[in-house]
Amino acid sequence: MNLKRLIERGYFPKELPPPFHSGIFAEKFRYVNTKWSKIINEEKLKQHGESRSAARRRFNDSYGKYNSSQLAIYGLAKGIYSRRKLGIPNPKQFSDLSEAIIDNWKLLRSTYKLSNYSESTPVEIRARRAVRTKSISWDNFKFQLIEKSFDKRVELRLDIAQFYPAIYTHSIPWAILGKTKAKRLFNIASTNQTRWESLLRTNPDAKAYRSADFIDTLVRNCNDRQSVGLCIGPDTSHILAEVIGNRIDFEIDKRLKNITHSGTRYYDDYYIYFNSVSDAENALKIIQQVLYEFQLETNENKVSIKELPFQYIEVWSEDFDKFQFVNVDKFELRNYFSILHNSIQSNKKNSSWVIKYALKTFKTGTTVVELENWDTFLSFLLQTLIIDSSTIDLIFEIIFIYEEYLDSQSKKKIKNVLADIIKDHLVLNHSYEVSWALWIFITFHIKAPKNLIEAVFDSKDSISKILCLHLIKEGLYEGRKPSLKQVESLIKNSSTFGENWLLIYETIAKEWISFTDKNSILNNEFFEIMLEYGISFYDYEKQIRPKVKMEYDFFEGYRMVEVEYDIEEDGWY
Repeated sequence: MNLKRLIERGYFPKELPPPFHSGIFAEKFRYVNTKWSKIINEEKLKQHGESRSAARRRFNDSYGKYNSSQLAIYGLAKGIYSRRKLGIPNPKQFSDLSEAIIDNWKLLRSTYKLSNYSESTPVEIRARRAVRTKSISWDNFKFQLIEKSFDKRVELRLDIAQFYPAIYTHSIPWAILGKTKAKRLFNIASTNQTRWESLLRTNPDAKAYRSADFIDTLVRNCNDRQSVGLCIGPDTSHILAEVIGNRIDFEIDKRLKNITHSGTRYYDDYYIYFNSVSDAENALKIIQQVLYEFQLETNENKVSIKELPFQYIEVWSEDFDKFQFVNVDKFELRNYFSILHNSIQSNKKNSSWVIKYALKTFKTGTTVVELENWDTFLSFLLQTLIIDSSTIDLIFEIIFIYEEYLDSQSKKKIKNVLADIIKDHLVLNHSYEVSWALWIFITFHIKAPKNLIEAVFDSKDSISKILCLHLIKEGLYEGRKPSLKQVESLIKNSSTFGENWLLIYETIAKEWISFTDKNSILNNEFFEIMLEYGISFYDYEKQIRPKVKMEYDFFEGYRMVEVEYDIEEDGWY
């Protein structure tokens, strides 16, 4: 693992629309950091006639604000009923945390040996992001369950309630050293400085504690110094959550040593197998006690104890597996989407899974829709989007694959549905649906209603405001130019250390709004340095990268072709 990879591929949540990226920041961070370090070192020096305490006060007054910041929030949909808050840390705090993780990579990785359960251990090889999970997919994980359960009669399923948001950051040292040892070292460090300095010179555990405690501080700095919660989205959180998860696994396995069992964990989901129901019930109590010691608890709605036979596939998936497309005409499409919509109705809690499974055949190009059936197909896609808008990125990808088919009538249909989705979700701060809808407007050059853009500017959704500013730049609005007064006022009255940091920075970097003194708006020397090096977190040219695409050939007509990409190609998502 290296710092450039972690910042480039592990910073922004993968669920953001494709123009949001951190590649330029990763590429130029070392220059920014060098210049920033020089400023800090010079400012720490005593000035002529200044006492040491006065110098410290002066420095803290000027640069203390750089110690912490707030997250930019992105509201993510998980099916029809569930939501999740993703966080985008300020680049100063995220880079500090990333450096500490890289510097202590060996220490952090050593904790991965603690777990006999984890299938979500971070792995770098063949990872599209900075890291991937050990089980490369959910399907792969399900096959691990078959191996774990072949000789057992009872399955215990559970997950940790609100795992990332509930994590106590001070448990990072507990996870690395064990809770008892970490607390003992904490007491020494906080009460006996002489002994602590001596330990740091000779004791590996003391050095490990210092590193873990430093990482704990940097995690809190990313989130306004809060000691509860890892922000969901960056790979740094996945790495640290696994450090904690593996220590929990170790404690569970140790305390279940007298109960015959086998088990596995994927993120915060546990599947553990036993010979009897009583063993499973006893184990559940032990697991809950371990979680309690880490200030975590089980999600009571997802705890289940079941006897053989175990369910390894979803029942609803069989209907799609049995369906055979022959002509892929409007009648077969009608029948297939009828099955899909009925399955959603029967499985509302897992609606997004159902839709992704059913539409995979169109996403991969296994099932190809001809132009004569496009209108019917698009209508069904949009109906599905209305039923569960959490799949908007998937619906967009399929429409993007068939972009060659889009005409004015298709775009009108898309516009009508997206406008309603934006209206419905904007008032609820559902960033995911709104931002992806706006990206679809931009991608397909569809003009958005003026009042809709102004409504976004009046919301709390900073990510979608950036996309609206892009829409305006492209002239993709109806009627007169939307007013920028609301967003201009917000930028002037917000801080680059607050939740609107990305909106403020990108608006100035892209010059979407002219300010007479941009440095006074930024009030952030680190951001000024980023501007000097041309760093941006929003790239007009970035786009999704489907595996197939419909293209038109003068001689052969429309045909589906596989798309090849350079894995390192700049400008692709």
